Amino acid sequence: MGLDKDTVQQLKRFAGAFRDARDRGANEADTVMYLVKFFEEVLGFDSLKGEISKELAIKDRYCDLALKVDGSVAVLVEVKAASQKGLTAKHIEQAENYASRSGIPWVLLTSGVEWKLYHVTFSEAEGIAHDLAFELDLVAELDGDADGVWSRLGILAKQAVAKGALDEFWSHKKALSPAAVVRALFNQDVLASIRRELNRDAPARLDIEDVFAAVRDALSKEALAAAGDLGISKRRKRKRRVQRTNAATGETVTEEVEEEVEDIAEAPTTPGVAAQKATEAAVPDKAGVS
Repeated sequence: MGLDKDTVQQLKRFAGAFRDARDRGANEADTVMYLVKFFEEVLGFDSLKGEISKELAIKDRYCDLALKVDGSVAVLVEVKAASQKGLTAKHIEQAENYASRSGIPWVLLTSGVEWKLYHVTFSEAEGIAHDLAFELDLVAELDGDADGVWSRLGILAKQAVAKGALDEFWSHKKALSPAAVVRALFNQDVLASIRRELNRDAPARLDIEDVFAAVRDALSKEALAAAGDLGISKRRKRKRRVQRTNAATGETVTEEVEEEVEDIAEAPTTPGVAAQKATEAAVPDKAGVS
């Protein structure tokens, strides 16, 4: 189903307003005012019901805006002037700082023209990290791809946020991230399937380690770095005890259930047997060379 005409017209109206604000050098205060109207008229938040907070106090600092659903802050909004050319790393760090101080994982950095939504994670071991959930240029992209623009901005609509659209979007994005795809490729079953295809044309039967190395070498350095330490992952079954309560009798019983877990083997550091044989066949023995 395509995007409805009313929403398209509203997006075009605000894209024009933000473009004009950029061209005339509108300051941050004016941009905040325009964004409040955007959140009300396009995304469905009601400032009269306290769903849009200005200058939200976060410890000793203040975030420009906050979007609330059912009385709780769902998204922090750090606003930059519409005339700002490019949202920089410094702006991202400022938004991350607000999230870390508040414990809220969603931060929107926007000038009205540019939009960047970040998911912030907090870990005692690894500290604070921000990941880009989406980015768009409302002025540049709307005319050519209104559906694409709304597929991103729409998850910030009040009704969508209330239904868990942000978490669903993030789960989907993580599942298809380069790191997740790379790790899936190194599952033993996937490597075995690739080996079957490659063996059709191979002069000698390939070892799984050969396929591991070939797949690894075919991937970009960026994708490999995102995936972290790699090895051939194997699935195994394990049993564990769980307690269940019978709804009818109230009796608690302990049962043994079976589940699949994934083991990561050490990454092969040397060529497989087939690769070694092929190398030996191609390189003459030094002792036999005159």
